[in-house]
Amino acid sequence: MTDDTKHPHLPERVRISDAERERLAGRLQAAVGDGRISFAELDQRLSLLYSARTREQAQAVTADLPSAEAPRALHLRRVKTFSRIAGPWDVPAVLSVDGYDAVIRLDFRHTSIEHTEVRIELWAHKSVVRLWLPAGSPVSAHELVTHKAWVRNRHAGQPGSPDGVRFTITGELSKAMLSLH
Repeated sequence: MTDDTKHPHLPERVRISDAERERLAGRLQAAVGDGRISFAELDQRLSLLYSARTREQAQAVTADLPSAEAPRALHLRRVKTFSRIAGPWDVPAVLSVDGYDAVIRLDFRHTSIEHTEVRIELWAHKSVVRLWLPAGSPVSAHELVTHKAWVRNRHAGQPGSPDGVRFTITGELSKAMLSLH
């Protein structure tokens, strides 16, 4: 028997959440509707899915099926303005944010996120960008390039959750500030 907690930083070794199981079960049910698998095979695969402990085990159940949909993307461009997106909104898998001499505030705390990861491609010059992330969501900004910029992470002290949405921030900050809450 292997120890699934030995390398928790590897994505395939992360335990699967109930929400992820339900999404994969929906893909299986859609595959029956498309005629890709039979009802008998649906029962077998659902049994494997609900007994899976890790994402890797669960995703193997749907590996031979087409993906549900391509990742959605949203591009925001703000120049010399104040912009705020808050409240309930559908968050895409990829969010591209360009700011020049702008103040940009994005609040993800009351949003609908159907992905396990949200990638924020951030390009900000002479701007202030503030992100409010859901409690327990891990965040990585290791791929973010900074030049005369400041990154303040007030979100770091919150405990991570294996089934929380992961936020990855890439891009470049130049004479700008990024603040994570």
